[in-house]
Amino acid sequence: MEPDHWTIPGIIENGVVVPQNDTPLPNGVHVEILIRSVDMTPELKSELDQWDKASDEAWALIAQWEAEEQ
Repeated sequence: MEPDHWTIPGIIENGVVVPQNDTPLPNGVHVEILIRSVDMTPELKSELDQWDKASDEAWALIAQWEAEEQ
């Protein structure tokens, strides 16, 4: 059975993800980047927390607007 995903290690160099092995990646394939909490700087963690908060606030506004339309 084929796995539903593969893990390819990589690092960031000048803002670009660079794979750290020779796994061929076809053009156009979609990828998901996972940053482990232990690898995050406090600044990055703070920025991501702010994005999460903004997202939560946006969804709350959407829910409020939807409720008002009914």
